[in-house]
Amino acid sequence: MDILDNVMWAAFYSPLTDANIIESDFVPNPASFPLPVQTAPGPPPLVNVYNFGIANKFGFCTLDDTGYIDKSIQRHWYDISQGRSYAISATEVVSDFSVSRPYHLIYAYLVENTRLLQIFERVIEKYLQDEELGITEDPQNFSWLMNGERLFFKSDTPRSTNLRSLLRPSSDNSRRNAYFRMFGMDLAFGDIDPQNPSRPYIKAKASNQQFIVLFERFLAEIWQAYINARNTSGANTADVNILVDLAQELREILIARRGSGSDYARMNLSREEFSAVLMTSWFAFAVSYNSPIVNYLNAQSSTIGERLLKIGNKVGIAAHSKCQSLFDMAGAAALVLQGIEAGGIFTDPIWLQGLLNSLQTPPTTVMQAAQRNYMNDLLTVINNWEKATGHRIKNPEANIRGAVRIAPTPAAATSPASQNGSAKPRLSLN
Repeated sequence: MDILDNVMWAAFYSPLTDANIIESDFVPNPASFPLPVQTAPGPPPLVNVYNFGIANKFGFCTLDDTGYIDKSIQRHWYDISQGRSYAISATEVVSDFSVSRPYHLIYAYLVENTRLLQIFERVIEKYLQDEELGITEDPQNFSWLMNGERLFFKSDTPRSTNLRSLLRPSSDNSRRNAYFRMFGMDLAFGDIDPQNPSRPYIKAKASNQQFIVLFERFLAEIWQAYINARNTSGANTADVNILVDLAQELREILIARRGSGSDYARMNLSREEFSAVLMTSWFAFAVSYNSPIVNYLNAQSSTIGERLLKIGNKVGIAAHSKCQSLFDMAGAAALVLQGIEAGGIFTDPIWLQGLLNSLQTPPTTVMQAAQRNYMNDLLTVINNWEKATGHRIKNPEANIRGAVRIAPTPAAATSPASQNGSAKPRLSLN
């Protein structure tokens, strides 16, 4: 399940220390929220994926008791720190937090590059201070807008996702600091309003400046090895040992930023990661389909990227021109880096060879199914990384320099920052 599903599970089915669930006078009986269902079932050995229904999920996001949602978030954080599993039955586990890293910061980094958070911050701001967007007649939309402000744009709450303090007054800058430390990369845009810039974020001295070069080399080697694995004739230039070395280097630099501990809740950057993934997931869900809030903003479309572009145009902040590719690869990139950080599989030559061949025949074991899923995720990342960055990962002679500029956003939808020439859309992969 994704992070919103897991927060819902924590609210309805994760007992407190007195064996009771979280209560609220505003919230109906949890039985009114059905159990998550299989959304990607498959015959053994394929692993089933579970999610709450879309309507139920949006209903949870629009509950009138924001404090109840906040407590649910804190409960989920506690469950992660305790390594709990969420299970429907002894044989149906919907989420397992016995692993050390349940989410990955790369998801939030890629999604935030779309300008999703800045666009919805402006949507909420406009609704609270003006009637330019119109008054919504849907009580769910009103609650969603209010909850967005109270959960993510307030500084006086002690919730697990709050990154603001006297020492870190800007949660935006706290996320940017985390992105730079983990990936050595800035976001693709500057401040929304160059006339009123926020306090500059701290670029830490300890940062993974080599991440992008290693990651792109890893993707390029995966692609070449995958192509060679499909060849029935000709030279095979695949070198699994190079993949092992690159995976190990990636794992070492990512773990170096977190520390050597095994308790996720007390590892460096864990709260920043949890907060960033939750916030980006909350707003990405709202545009993942033609939701009530999308209908209210008259931004209906068949793709998440087009919906965000339309909403950005309405509030004067241009969504990234490559936002569809960034959305498409965010989840897959997170799963790949989670696997690399976990160690073991991506540093095992035999497992990697099975990964490269996994799409040739249907899986017959759980391990083969996992390899097949990872290979599909890697191909998703490779295809969309090329679209978003312009780097030719599939070209064996590509010159991976680690410095990429994404095509500028069309002039028809420019933000105040871009109009003043201070924020040129770019993905800085230095």
